[in-house]
Amino acid sequence: MIVTVDHVEAYLERLQARRDPSEHTIKAYRSDLRDYVAFARTHAIGGETGDLILAYVQHLMTERRMAIRTTRRRVASLRGFYADLVRTRAIEGSPFQALEMNLPRAKSLPRCLTREEAMMLAVFARSVSARSEDEARELAIAVLLLLSVGLRVGELVKIRPGDLEMDGGLRIRGKGRRERRVPVVDRKLRDLLSGLVVPDALVLFNAANGGWSTQSFRQRLRAFAQMAGVVRRVTPHMLRHTSATLLLEDGVDLLFLQRLLGHENIATTAIYAHVGDASLRRALERAHVLTTLAA
Repeated sequence: MIVTVDHVEAYLERLQARRDPSEHTIKAYRSDLRDYVAFARTHAIGGETGDLILAYVQHLMTERRMAIRTTRRRVASLRGFYADLVRTRAIEGSPFQALEMNLPRAKSLPRCLTREEAMMLAVFARSVSARSEDEARELAIAVLLLLSVGLRVGELVKIRPGDLEMDGGLRIRGKGRRERRVPVVDRKLRDLLSGLVVPDALVLFNAANGGWSTQSFRQRLRAFAQMAGVVRRVTPHMLRHTSATLLLEDGVDLLFLQRLLGHENIATTAIYAHVGDASLRRALERAHVLTTLAA
């Protein structure tokens, strides 16, 4: 049997019912699996076997020069897809069953702002939030929130007025519809967030225009960061990485950080929030190894 787009859509329907993933996750799975179906249609001469999977991976890495992180994600999507086909008895066995594959792990560290760049952005955002009354003010408040608690952009744009709690907590809807409570400890930021509330509005940010899409926020953030003097192209995920890294460097426990970021597995947090070079340098300076050895 050669898999088709219909198999993919049926799988996504079952996945939606079983795990209730986010719209972003479903979109990514659909894109990954449809790409594989198109490849299988022209390359599955001997049927769907481990060799076909290997040929697809080779195609991604050599012909399309896809990043190893993206390749690993696509292989994981395929593995789940074939497991579902076996479970629903569409096929007798998965081509992964007899397949040995050891893809290298991505070694690149998460991209984040330096402490100095983060300070430039935060100072500019504070200034804009104090003097503006238009969308720029809301954007500045959103930047301060991302820097302080490391939300995902999809979480940010979905915040509702009712998600603000009296004690300064913020209810966040994360991946897989999982909810978590994020404390906003900065009093000025809490007041700014409260000032955005519009009665009966569906979203907190940019309520007058129906809210931001994730893409429109990315574009606005890029321009905002440039106005703040940050030369590099800044993305919402960079601010998430930056927040996590700075919190870890300043002594926040990894378990607390896991809860704040909404990670299901602490291993994700350990990779995501690496200890930055600045923290390592300070630790080495405090140690004074040569001084103690030569004393």
